[in-house]
Amino acid sequence: MDLIRTVMLNVLVIVFLTTILDILLPEGTMRRYVKMTMGFFVVMTLLQPVMQILHPEGLIQQWTLAVPETAQSTIAVQGEMYDLQQRQIDQMYQETVNQQITSLLLLSTELENFSVNCVLEERCLKQIQIEAVAGESLDTDRISKALSGYYGLPASQIIITVGEETNNALE
Repeated sequence: MDLIRTVMLNVLVIVFLTTILDILLPEGTMRRYVKMTMGFFVVMTLLQPVMQILHPEGLIQQWTLAVPETAQSTIAVQGEMYDLQQRQIDQMYQETVNQQITSLLLLSTELENFSVNCVLEERCLKQIQIEAVAGESLDTDRISKALSGYYGLPASQIIITVGEETNNALE
């Protein structure tokens, strides 16, 4: 009963709008197109209940929203694996950046015994830490400016320290 009432109200509203448009539009070809369009809306409004009977939305929604418990546990496991893979990717990225900085320093300076550690936040380089051995000749300003220009970091984010001599020559 409620369905019939809703359909009748929709048809009345569309017929009312069609009548108003028919009165307002001047004679001509545009009037025919507006009448055809409004007739299409009336037909669609009358066919809506038939379509609801043939294809009930509620039944389709129940099918699509039902997720079995095994699928939920699979999704949870996949989420954990995704997090693990993201951590591994972050670690590999940091190691790659460290190796790149090490290569740059080996090519552009006379440093031989040093270690590099970069600080990343969300795969964005925030700070470079270089620790050199006490016996190395070190031009900290030149290294800071070179790395600052290459990586787009402020020179204050490049920290170069001189430590005691160790047996590990290159990390």
